[in-house]
Amino acid sequence: MNEKELEHIQNKNNVGDLLKNDNHTPIKTLNEVIEKPTEWLITNYIPKNEVTILCGDGGVGKGFVASAIVGAISSGSQVFFESEEEYLKQNRKPQKVLFMSSEEDISKVTKRKMLKQGTLIQKNIYVLGAENEYTYKVKIGSKELEKIIHDIKPQLVIIDPIQAFLPPNTNMSDKTTMRDYMGGLKALATKEDTTFIVLGHTNKRESFGRQRVGDSAEIWDASRSVFILGKIDDTTRYMSQEKNNLAKIQPTILYEIFDGQIIFKGITDKKDKDFSNTNFSKSRGNPIDEITSFIKQVLKENENNQITNKELKEIIESNGYSSRTFERAKKQMKENNEITTKTVGKGKEREMMINLNK
Repeated sequence: MNEKELEHIQNKNNVGDLLKNDNHTPIKTLNEVIEKPTEWLITNYIPKNEVTILCGDGGVGKGFVASAIVGAISSGSQVFFESEEEYLKQNRKPQKVLFMSSEEDISKVTKRKMLKQGTLIQKNIYVLGAENEYTYKVKIGSKELEKIIHDIKPQLVIIDPIQAFLPPNTNMSDKTTMRDYMGGLKALATKEDTTFIVLGHTNKRESFGRQRVGDSAEIWDASRSVFILGKIDDTTRYMSQEKNNLAKIQPTILYEIFDGQIIFKGITDKKDKDFSNTNFSKSRGNPIDEITSFIKQVLKENENNQITNKELKEIIESNGYSSRTFERAKKQMKENNEITTKTVGKGKEREMMINLNK
């Protein structure tokens, strides 16, 4: 037996010993894995111990829908988009909820919004809002997030928006980075027996399905259930389930928001594609105005309302806009004093920061 053959046998034996030693690896063989049925937080809509994405343009009511879900889970009551039959069958009990938002002051906005949605148990709802400095230390993948969830033990965690709870300078168009963060969120859900709903925005360009989820397709890929919210007209909004890995895709929910409360209006077989492409063709206008509005939205969703020029350009281009249109829009926004740019760092670390003026 030559030296290479001996080395191969030794390596093989080492791997075998490693797999047998539970102190060194969490790897199991298939016969050791216990098959489990799918469990639902809200039957056929939001699976337990998974990540669900709720996205849409500004003004479609993402925050109101999230508040309605928070109220239902905290009190064990029926949420507006589930049937009474499925609700009664599930026999839901009141559960703890953790709501985190970098965009809302809890005392001024969130509490009032949640109280409007009907039945809820306030002592079951834990909140982190824009007025709490600790909110900005809690990031996806951080020990702070894991500790909060471990200590509170919520059945549901709402993250609003996902962009604000990623580590600083995260490039959301980088597939590997986003895959790691989203995979880590799923692993945390399993480990702590909780469920994540993350809020995000949709792309402005004409598209549907996976391309409609803003900033990163990895968010779509990592989520077991995906909802896109939009407007049909001035009063009617829709909530379209676009992805469901664990059950049949559910009909689209129609609703309106009256006096801060969500009112169920019915269901339809139409999906986001049917509504968004129609609205896009009706409203398509000046591309500079479109991209200006989109830049403002991105900046508002970033910590301190700022982002590097490189990151912003990558997000803009990933949403279907040209770099030339981006530069024209940026120039116009500077002239209108809507944004301020400044150069930071030295040498290879030198980069341009873009700030949204208040």
